[in-house]
Amino acid sequence: MRPARFVTLCFLYSGVVLLTQYLIVHRFALGLGGLARLGVALSVFGVGLIRLRSPEIEADNPAEFGAFAYGMAALSVLLTLIFLAQLWLA
Repeated sequence: MRPARFVTLCFLYSGVVLLTQYLIVHRFALGLGGLARLGVALSVFGVGLIRLRSPEIEADNPAEFGAFAYGMAALSVLLTLIFLAQLWLA
């Protein structure tokens, strides 16, 4: 898999996890925390959609994505763990 595609999938996955977290944990709350989480979720998911629609903009050189791809993978795993912990504690 190309690193650019992997990073795009990480953006989409993280956006879905954050949106699900907003829906389950905040239950459509319109407070400051809920709206901030919803805004971040939609922004991250939107970036993933933009990257998915314009793959020719991304460079194909894997050296340019090294730390960024690892960071996105770590972010995706961390968001999943936080979400599962919130479900378990709730």
